[in-house]
Amino acid sequence: MEFRNKIAVTILTGFLGSGKSTFINALLKNESFKNTLVIVNEFGQIGLDHLLIEQPEENIILLEGGCLCCEVRGDLVQTLNDIQHRLVSGKISKFDRIIIETTGLSNPIPILQSIICDREITTYFSMGKVITVVDGKELVLQLSQYLESLQQIAIADLILVSKSDLPASLSIDEITEHVRMINPGSPIVKVNHGLVEQIYLDEILGESPHQDQTSFIDWINSSEELIFNRRLIQKETANSSGSLHPIQSGGISLLSNSNQLQTFSLKKEGEISGNSFVIWLNLLSTMKGENILRLKAILNVGGKPVALHATQTIVHEPFELEKWPSEDQSSRFVVISKGPIKKQFERSLELLDFDVPEQEEVALINPDTYQNFLKIAESFSSNHSNS
Repeated sequence: MEFRNKIAVTILTGFLGSGKSTFINALLKNESFKNTLVIVNEFGQIGLDHLLIEQPEENIILLEGGCLCCEVRGDLVQTLNDIQHRLVSGKISKFDRIIIETTGLSNPIPILQSIICDREITTYFSMGKVITVVDGKELVLQLSQYLESLQQIAIADLILVSKSDLPASLSIDEITEHVRMINPGSPIVKVNHGLVEQIYLDEILGESPHQDQTSFIDWINSSEELIFNRRLIQKETANSSGSLHPIQSGGISLLSNSNQLQTFSLKKEGEISGNSFVIWLNLLSTMKGENILRLKAILNVGGKPVALHATQTIVHEPFELEKWPSEDQSSRFVVISKGPIKKQFERSLELLDFDVPEQEEVALINPDTYQNFLKIAESFSSNHSNS
């Protein structure tokens, strides 16, 4: 049995020294964030001494404004279960939300997976936003050397830019240019000593972007526009999509000494059957999940607009939009991938045209259906070069 009012969990991530602690300090002083529980790896790293009031429980400290701070013990599932037990028993006071501050070198995707997929956690807690703090002074160096920095930006729902006012820092336009190569759609906001405008504080408190239809559509629209404009600037040819009608595609790549990241968008005309969609999605998650840092799509499933959001093997439950966002009723995909998988992705979408019968009249597998299934599997496992 699930609680009706689950507690939203926000993940705050960012590379070493990016300014996460400064942001949390500023956040907890804001009246809007009373009754917040902060989970950190070590109390000493976050620098909350001036906010400390008392330590009412082992591993729990009480902060100004009614906020709590909890130190991680064991893994995240163990920590959240421990928090829930203390809350139910009355050992700690009630709180409205949780913020998890990750270490600078961490990949936040396993934390996402625990919150979204672990049954012990999903009973009481729900996924809120992923907020990433980027260092305006060291961004280029970090992106060129550390995959974790790329991952932290790629999965962000909100990107905060710190240190942009320091000497030798990149301009906000230059920072935006680099960030947009990785995450083409999420809002980018400057922070000043950890402070952001009230409008963005309200956004942090707002609905999860995975279920907020307006945010979802805005992300796809802005991502497609950026990729299209990038193609015009770079005068890219459409050779890769010319032989793949009715799929239209375009993409940009970020290459460095140690990392390879690709952002691309695709469109597919026509309807997709519900069963074909399920088979394709399962194959995608199983065979290429580790390569997908973020996937957002609006699909024409049986004539209805269905929103899809996935991060690696974590697939949020697809939901039907209230209406088509425009007259265009094609299926639209925006993908941020680790490694070049665009051609494989294109090939798999071509093969979604076949229809899986809702109910077979006989127990035998339809041979045509099975052959198409094998072709889809082959398209995902192919190791051909991609562009």
